[in-house]
Amino acid sequence: MRQIANSLKAGALAAVAVVGFSLPSVAQDVVIGAIYPLTGGVAYDGQTKLNGALIAVEEINAKGGVLGRNLRLEVEDGACNPAQSVAAAEKLITLTKVPAILGAFCSSSSGAVMEVAKKYKVPQLTGVSTSYKLTQQGNRYFFRATDTTALLAGAFGQAIIDTGAKRIAFLVVNDDWGRAVAESYGEELTRLGAEIVATEIFSRDDTDLFPYITKIKSAKPDVVITAANTQAAANVTIQLRQLGVTATLMGEGAFTSDAYQKLVGDMANGVIGLVEYVPSIGGAANAAFVKKYKSRHGEAPSKFSAFGYQTVYIMAQAIERAGSTDSEKIREALTKTDYDGLTGNFKFASNGQAYNFTVYLAENKDGAVVITGSGQIPKP
Repeated sequence: MRQIANSLKAGALAAVAVVGFSLPSVAQDVVIGAIYPLTGGVAYDGQTKLNGALIAVEEINAKGGVLGRNLRLEVEDGACNPAQSVAAAEKLITLTKVPAILGAFCSSSSGAVMEVAKKYKVPQLTGVSTSYKLTQQGNRYFFRATDTTALLAGAFGQAIIDTGAKRIAFLVVNDDWGRAVAESYGEELTRLGAEIVATEIFSRDDTDLFPYITKIKSAKPDVVITAANTQAAANVTIQLRQLGVTATLMGEGAFTSDAYQKLVGDMANGVIGLVEYVPSIGGAANAAFVKKYKSRHGEAPSKFSAFGYQTVYIMAQAIERAGSTDSEKIREALTKTDYDGLTGNFKFASNGQAYNFTVYLAENKDGAVVITGSGQIPKP
């Protein structure tokens, strides 16, 4: 596992070097700031998000750009660290003078960046951060083009019960996302008649999960629910199976990605993703995106790739509607979003939360990902 982790980290570091070694700034470009984790524990997922975003930039520029000018991303590494993400936002806004920001991936980092965006009155759009608290702050400069864990729990609660789940255990990371999974799914599944038999919370730096899993095993759950990005998802899966936990594993995050399947092999069989995107969802636009992504990166896009792609389009269309790179006009234009993307239609409610798009229940079966259910995110 250590070799695999180092390999993923090395690839991400190489990508950072490429991004940082960019061409000189072109004054005529329309520049959007982006804060993704390109180092640290979720660097691989941050890189796949950047990969998707860059495909969108290329497509937009091939069609004439934005406001008749080329679109360009100015990327900073936030490392899913709130302090580093805040520093990245300050740099992008005060030095690079970007009129809008994408990111910052992890909910805790996006929440920290929100305060910077609000201070400078610059719109911020995230396509990953799912903590419900982010859209309860009354921050008119924050927009989320994905679901919340609470919305996913509501969409999938009955489907989880229908698998025969009666005894539920949670194994989640100690951050906003992990705690929200335990809280939101716990409330929904309890309401539907399930029993929560264990809740174990581990640190983001923990690689040895056996002490937590031992407690879960003793509780004899039918289902273990978690939330994890690629490397943590692999750790959770492998160590659960090594300790002989046969309960169905379900999770938000990277549980249906090619990289996850490569890391865990046959142990992926039967694992169910509670996800916003899988490459097999169909549609001409998605088929073209998947083909392009595979040809460049040798693997299918992840949900992070898809939302990197979609958030660039949403922001670019807002700038086009605004007819300006003025931050306040872009913010206003974002409120009028009506974007048909890879995963359906996106609109924003008054609190900045997206709705109207589709989410998926997907199972790993012999190296393939099979969609077993779907739901539409309602207007909050």
